[in-house]
Amino acid sequence: MEKAFAYICASEEAALRQLKRYCRTVYELGYVPICPKLSDSQYLQMENADEKREFQNISRQKLCRCRMLVVCGNEISSSMSAEIGIAEKRNIICTTLEGLAKIKKSEPYDRL
Repeated sequence: MEKAFAYICASEEAALRQLKRYCRTVYELGYVPICPKLSDSQYLQMENADEKREFQNISRQKLCRCRMLVVCGNEISSSMSAEIGIAEKRNIICTTLEGLAKIKKSEPYDRL
């Protein structure tokens, strides 16, 4: 069975270990985590203005290919608000990590 892509929406200040934890949790809940802040920052240099713009373009493209956006963390930054806005315009499901966990716990229909 194919798994849905879930875009990880987190603050720019989130540490790599936090991002890895978010991705792991989403994976364990049965989704494919897509986290540009974790993966694309490995090869793009954010201090370079052109590459930072390219990062934003790549992130937007990845978000548009996902079935849902998962908000991770306790506060929403301006970049997170922009990602949420894009998702809402494209009718992409927006939820929190806690909300996703609650949904997965209460899914009795998987056994039908």
